[in-house]
Amino acid sequence: MRLTEQTRYAVRVLAACALVHPDVVAVKKVAADTGLTEFTIFKLLKTATRAGLVASVRGRNGGIRLAMEPDCLTLGSVVRAFELRFQECRPAQQMLDSGFERDRIDKKLNGMIGQGFAAFLETMDNMTIADLVLSEGSGQPRAGEPPRPDVASLL
Repeated sequence: MRLTEQTRYAVRVLAACALVHPDVVAVKKVAADTGLTEFTIFKLLKTATRAGLVASVRGRNGGIRLAMEPDCLTLGSVVRAFELRFQECRPAQQMLDSGFERDRIDKKLNGMIGQGFAAFLETMDNMTIADLVLSEGSGQPRAGEPPRPDVASLL
């Protein structure tokens, strides 16, 4: 299963926001931490804002922040927002319910592929942005890192 670079970049941006949550972080800082260009981040923010993943704050001390708690923001929701083929699990549903098969082999194959898509999304729905930036089981940033670590070192 391959995700586009856009989705991978979006996860990195969301992780950068999670590291300082609930504070606002400047796009310039996110760009420096992730190695992404500000232009790329602004393109991602259009989709992420529309999907309710991030909120933007205007003004002198403006920037972006997560629109929800990091432990409530699932990777499945990020995948669905940035990967059109996964929205509402359409591929899995189409494969599981399809009637366009030529024969029973097509029907079985499509059912298996549909199950694979569904399992992938179920796994992503059980993983959160917080899982990416926190030590396992501690609820704290990874040991030995400063309170606001460089995102690039985590991703």
